[in-house]
Amino acid sequence: MLRRFIPQEFDFFDCFEKAAAEAVTAAKLLLKMTENYGDADPIAREIEAVEHACDDITHQAMDRLNKVFITPLDREDIHAIIIRLDDVVDLIHASSSRMAFLHIEKPTTHSINMAKQIVRGCEKIADAVRGLRFTKNYEQVTKDCIAIHEAENAADDLLHYALAELFTTVKDPITVIKWKDIYESLEAVTDRQEAVANALHGVIVKMS
Repeated sequence: MLRRFIPQEFDFFDCFEKAAAEAVTAAKLLLKMTENYGDADPIAREIEAVEHACDDITHQAMDRLNKVFITPLDREDIHAIIIRLDDVVDLIHASSSRMAFLHIEKPTTHSINMAKQIVRGCEKIADAVRGLRFTKNYEQVTKDCIAIHEAENAADDLLHYALAELFTTVKDPITVIKWKDIYESLEAVTDRQEAVANALHGVIVKMS
């Protein structure tokens, strides 16, 4: 078990897990949107509701972090993990808002595949934060963090392919601008997922 006393009045690990679960929900809704832009507006509203729920979790955690005397992890680590989890959901929300606002007619294979990597990264984040409670799980958490990095690398490659195809095959400049914005916003989500993995790995290094 963890080497530090965990106060019973508030469980920060619960907050991590709840925020990660909201990220998975948002990511799956984003994938649904990329597969069917005809439903973009209602799906965007669903993602906005998830983003608000994650904000509530974040605010609760930050409020308690400022009040409790003993914490299960270093305060800066708790802060980094919960803020970066919230950032993932914020960026998913931003991506979905762009898609709805720009009125894209149909998805591209690249956008669908990037959304799949976002789902993969969020699911691995959820696995990793569930394992963070006990040091016996840290080897698996490390593997989950590696998988998150792999998803980010895959999204980077997809972005490069998508932009190369966009600039060489699409003639309408407005369409190019729209899709460039969408592709880059999707890739930004995976960058923030990688930041979560870095924060989690930092905890493992300290606690192992």
